[in-house]
Amino acid sequence: MAKLKWNFTWGIAITLVFLLLLAARLDVFQKKTPDNTISPTIEISRSPESWMNIYQNKNKIGVIHRKFNILDNGRFQTEEFVTMQINTIGVLQVFNVLTETELNPDMTFSSFNFEINSSLFRFTARGYAGKDKLILYAGLPHALQKTIIPFKDVPHISGNIYEAAFRGGLEKDRTRDFSIFDPSTLALRKISVTRQSNEIIPIMGKRVLTQKFCADFMGAKNCAWLAKDGEVLKETGMLGLSMEKVGATQAKEGFTSREGVDFTQVASIPSNRNITAPSKLTEIKIKIDGMRDLPLLLQSGRQYFHKNILTITREKIPDTVSQNNIPAAILKYLQPSPLVQSSAPEMKTQVEKIIIKTDSPQIKLQKIVQWVYRTIEKKPVLSVPNAMEVLNNKAGDCNEHAVLTAALLRSAGIPAQIETGLVYLNGRFYYHAWNLAYIGQWVTADAVFNQIPADVTHIRLAGGEGGEQLDLLGVMGKIKLEVLSTKND
Repeated sequence: MAKLKWNFTWGIAITLVFLLLLAARLDVFQKKTPDNTISPTIEISRSPESWMNIYQNKNKIGVIHRKFNILDNGRFQTEEFVTMQINTIGVLQVFNVLTETELNPDMTFSSFNFEINSSLFRFTARGYAGKDKLILYAGLPHALQKTIIPFKDVPHISGNIYEAAFRGGLEKDRTRDFSIFDPSTLALRKISVTRQSNEIIPIMGKRVLTQKFCADFMGAKNCAWLAKDGEVLKETGMLGLSMEKVGATQAKEGFTSREGVDFTQVASIPSNRNITAPSKLTEIKIKIDGMRDLPLLLQSGRQYFHKNILTITREKIPDTVSQNNIPAAILKYLQPSPLVQSSAPEMKTQVEKIIIKTDSPQIKLQKIVQWVYRTIEKKPVLSVPNAMEVLNNKAGDCNEHAVLTAALLRSAGIPAQIETGLVYLNGRFYYHAWNLAYIGQWVTADAVFNQIPADVTHIRLAGGEGGEQLDLLGVMGKIKLEVLSTKND
């Protein structure tokens, strides 16, 4: 296997969730108070146009341009355009995110349009809210797939989560839970917002009295400072990221650095031991701290977790069988999804070029993983991983390898999942994505390393191709690893 000269990136998971919390908060639904009544709404006025700079440790890496319009029919229209410059694995990339929303007179959610574009990849999501469900269309601009997400309560939305809390009259030292929708993962999640003490902060050369709110999203903390009219003036988030209101002239100034911080390196975790040949290990024991009470997938399959000690044992490939007898509970992992388009004609055509019908499930898995390993250029990209885009562009990082491998496997009749977590490389553990395939039993597979099974330094923290990956945000920057022991062949 050729030596890889690049690390692994969590890429879009870091940047898009940052946008979710700091900029592109589209679908925040106001929760009823304990007595089942809605808190009194605070009237706000907003400037029709504003700008904010995005910083990483005081270095400008992006800009946000916002528009807020009141329509003749009493509805509201918002538009937000974000440009960010991100360094991942030593490669500097620029990507753009456009978010458009239409709100009813009472600020309830009506519709949205979300687009992200980078040098290679595109992703589009649009949708509207019905009485008890959200109807979504997501994927490539020319091939959007429909998804319906039911709601338990009628959805409400503000321009962002903090305005929802502000308008709802959240009192000092009180906390309220909201439901938030992430268009990049098509997922609904809970987020808690707490009103803190008022603070005076400097903004655009003036000292401004603000209301401070802090949000806890899957363990990741983010805070915002709002003006008396409810406009967000400043926010801070994970990995040293922040944003602040500026004038149009300052917003148009260039980015601070051509290189900037490498987010892949910042998010990685140092190892207390040097592991010389991970692929030869049969077992590893790791002490894990800093996970809080998050719903991580540490216990199942080849992983055993007990009293903060994780033991990972390399699984054995089952004996060759002529056909894959798939239990009913596993059949769902053969189905396509908006990002894993396994039923697309182009995907089926590619599978027919890689395998033959008489191949056993084990041989199909080997051929597909090897094809992805040899064909897809190992290149960091910033976008929502999309199997059809990867098939067309033949490039991507671990996320793109995993989503394409899942689509090809499902198209070949092999149930497949995506796992996310950490992997060891050159003295550190990096956030990474790989696959799980069913060939008589579940087996890990990594198309970046061309490994079946994946080596035991692959630490699964989450699984799934959508919102489940957001579970990692709660441990980013907090999780600590200590390798206790290893066993070789």
